[in-house]
Amino acid sequence: MKFSLESIKISIAGAKLSHLVQKDKIWDHGSMAEQARIIFYLVQKAKVSGNIESLRKQCSISCFERLKNETMMSENQKKSIITNPVINEIAIIEAQPGKKNRPDMFCALIRGSSKDIPMQRFTTQWSFVRQGDWWLLDQIKTNKSYSK
Repeated sequence: MKFSLESIKISIAGAKLSHLVQKDKIWDHGSMAEQARIIFYLVQKAKVSGNIESLRKQCSISCFERLKNETMMSENQKKSIITNPVINEIAIIEAQPGKKNRPDMFCALIRGSSKDIPMQRFTTQWSFVRQGDWWLLDQIKTNKSYSK
C-alpha cells in the first residue's frame, strides 16, 4: 500500500466518523460521500448551463455568492470547466463536530476525469457544513486539473 498524506487523512477521518456516527446518524460515511457526489454533479451542471440559482438550497450563503461571481467569468476561463465529469473516487478526509458557533463540517476529496477527454483528470476538495439534518456545500478548497 502506498502511504501518503491523503491516505493518513482518510484513515483519521474514518476513525472519527465511526465514533461520531454512534452519536448522530448524519455522520454516516456513505451518506456523506453520496451527498458530496450529488452536489458535485449539480454544481457542474449549473456551471455549464449558467443557472447558478438552482444551487441556492445546496450551498451556504457565502459559497453561493462565490459560485454566482464565478459565472461572470470571461469566455477563456469558462473553457477551463471540465465538461461531462466522471467521479472516480470520493474520500472523506476531514470530519469535525461543531463547537460553540462553528457548525459540524466535513471535507471530501473528489477525484475524477472527463468523459470527453479521458486523459483529463481532476482532484478537488470540497467542504460541507451542517444545517439541521442536511449538508450544504461551503467551500471548494482546491481545483486541480491535469493530464495523465
